[in-house]
Amino acid sequence: MVYFICEEIMIKNIVFDLGNVLVTFDPKSFLKDLIHNKKIEEDLYSFYFHSDLWILYDQGSYSNEDMIQKGIQIYPQYEKYIRSVIERWVEYVIPIVDNIQLLDLYTNYSLYIISDIPQYNYDYLNEHYSFLQKVNGGIYSYQEKVCKPDKKMFTRLLEKYKINPQECVFIDDKYENIKTALDLGFKGIHLKDPKDLKKKLEEVLYEM
Repeated sequence: MVYFICEEIMIKNIVFDLGNVLVTFDPKSFLKDLIHNKKIEEDLYSFYFHSDLWILYDQGSYSNEDMIQKGIQIYPQYEKYIRSVIERWVEYVIPIVDNIQLLDLYTNYSLYIISDIPQYNYDYLNEHYSFLQKVNGGIYSYQEKVCKPDKKMFTRLLEKYKINPQECVFIDDKYENIKTALDLGFKGIHLKDPKDLKKKLEEVLYEM
């Protein structure tokens, strides 16, 4: 879904989320690949991803070892699986090639990222891939100690890079994050399928 506010103002800035926009993020899939036991997969999915624990990890409140120890406290029998998941999950967050290529296509725009991401994942992406060097800047939760949809993630971008929200389009896979951006004057694209990114962007950039 594409949302427009102040349509007469030209877009100068494209602001991307990372997970399921520029890179993959599918916890159920990587848990299945790492564990091969449905009960353990479900328990660890609920523990890590259906609680505030991952949010605090994204915010930089917990290290990898903190996350491991918190899991072991509840599921000591799963220790080897917990260590494998926390140490290796970043290997499954990989660039979506067609979408990364858009960074080279839209060079007439300033490109930014707003992402909820732990430092472990950011460092891994930065070390193994080059696409983060193709953007003009970014706001990352582990640095800001806050996560979307908190408006601080968005106002920090505007302040740091001195940009006008009405000249920005923000793309995210979660509507609650789009809602915050819209409230601040951004245009928004709620990206339900990563394969639609180019089409949805063109609707905003070329069909207004």
